Parts: sequence; structure tokens; C-alpha cells
Amino acid sequence: MRPAALIYNPRSGRQRHAQVLAALLATLRAGGLDVEPVPTAFPGQAAALARERRQSAEVVFAFGGDGTAREVASGLMGGPAALGVLPGGTANLLALALGLPRDPVAAAAALLTLPARPFDVGLAGGVPFLMMVSAGLDAVLLAALNTRLKWLFGKPAIAGQGLREWWRYPYPALEVTADGERLEASFVSVSNISYYAGAYRLAPAARTDDGRFDLVLFRGTGRAATAAFALDVIRARHVRRRDVEIRQAREVSLAGPAGAPAQVDGDVCQERLPLSVRFSPERLLVLAPDPLPGETR
Repeated sequence: MRPAALIYNPRSGRQRHAQVLAALLATLRAGGLDVEPVPTAFPGQAAALARERRQSAEVVFAFGGDGTAREVASGLMGGPAALGVLPGGTANLLALALGLPRDPVAAAAALLTLPARPFDVGLAGGVPFLMMVSAGLDAVLLAALNTRLKWLFGKPAIAGQGLREWWRYPYPALEVTADGERLEASFVSVSNISYYAGAYRLAPAARTDDGRFDLVLFRGTGRAATAAFALDVIRARHVRRRDVEIRQAREVSLAGPAGAPAQVDGDVCQERLPLSVRFSPERLLVLAPDPLPGETR
């Protein structure tokens, strides 16, 4: 049997982890993997646990939310072990981008059939990310969100806090430098995947292996323009807006009000603005279709 590890966050999402974990282990072992279950004891530990196993394991699975997947990925960068994503959190946006089933056991069965493919990893300052880094209203929302309410109530808690922040946010200008060109926006997403905040294709042409970020810049200000932009994102019409620009870049810097937050992969970034964004020189392998759903060669 091939060596593997399953790192899981017992506090992520609201699933009954004992039963789901048993089903995951049974599925993976039936597929020929000798899986070591590895629980995390505190936030941030998943990276160290993955790093300890990146040479000995063929695959290291991350069972939890997008934050758990990001931590495990950061520990695997530069090693031969591949990342397997098992959705078990609130948003599970990375699993969606990889075309995996929402059910973690079904995702485990699917991963057994998929190849290990290269996956670009971004760095927001020194913080690795897989999906996106953004600044603006969404980052302020996450910074203000009560993490216990998010754990208890999930997306409704996020939506409620979002309405409060949308009403009182001052929409300051953000300075964006993309490959040396200076730009301005009230919201910017530096995207490695096409999806954002659910099944919404914010950066529809983004690829995870092309060495380029897809920048989405929204230049509207105020509550009405922001609400209209959000509605157009939901309806996949935002790319036609005159106050939206989408472009590619290899290196980006973000600046705004001193100490303003940024978000990485759905969590508040440990580093604040100003922030430099670039790709890590270390490779990451991920079990995923090649190409991903929505990507073209």
C-alpha cells in the first residue's frame, strides 16, 4: 500500500467529524493507501504536520476548510508529496475550483482517480495562498467577523456581517501596482483561480498553472455601486461593467489606508497593507483534473 497522511481540523465546519473521518479512512484505504490520520491541535499546526510528512508520504490529504488546505499546501511546497483536498469547512471554495464533489467521502473516491498536477502558489508578503488575495470591503468584513458566529452559523453569519460592513464602509481608494504599472480601485482581487465567494466566476479566465495572476479591479465607490457590482458578479455580468478591469500580472503590490486588512483564501491575512504579491518559486502538486473545470489549453 502507498503511504499517505490525512491532516484534519476537528473544529472546521459543523460536520460530525468522527463518522466522516472513519468513512474517509475506509475509502482511501480501500483505494490502496496506507493512511495516517493526523489531527491538528491548534491553528497553524497543519503546515508543520505536512512538512514533517512531505518526503515520506505520496499524498497528504487536507480535511477541513480552505484555511486547512492552505496550511497543508504551505507545508508541502517544494516536496514530492501531492495535496489532496477533502472539503469539510464552511466555504470549500478550493474543492469547487478543483471540480470535486461537495461530499468529502465522494471527493476522496474521486481523488483516488486523479493525477498530481502542478499548481501555482502565491505569496501575500510571506503568506502562501492558493486561490486569491484581495483588499477592500471583503477583507474588512472578514476582519470584523466573529469567528465563533462563523463556526456556529456559517454563511448566514457572513452575510449578516457583510450587510453591516457594506453600510458603514467608507470605500477608500486602493493603490495597485501591476508589473510596474500604477492603478487605482476600491476593491481588488489578485486571483489564482476563477471562483470567488462561492460558485461565482470573478476571474473567469484565471488558470492555476500559467504563472500569472488575474487581477479584478472595481473602481466604483459607495453603497449603490458596490451592491450593483456584487449583483453583477452573481449574474456573471461584471466583466462588462465600465468600472471593472480585468488584467494579468506576475507581481502586484497593494496599498491603501495604513494597516488596512487583506484576505487570503477566505481568511484575514496575517500581514496588512501595504502588501507585495508574487508567486512562490517552490512548486506544489495537487490531485486534480488537468485541465481544471473551466480551464482551456
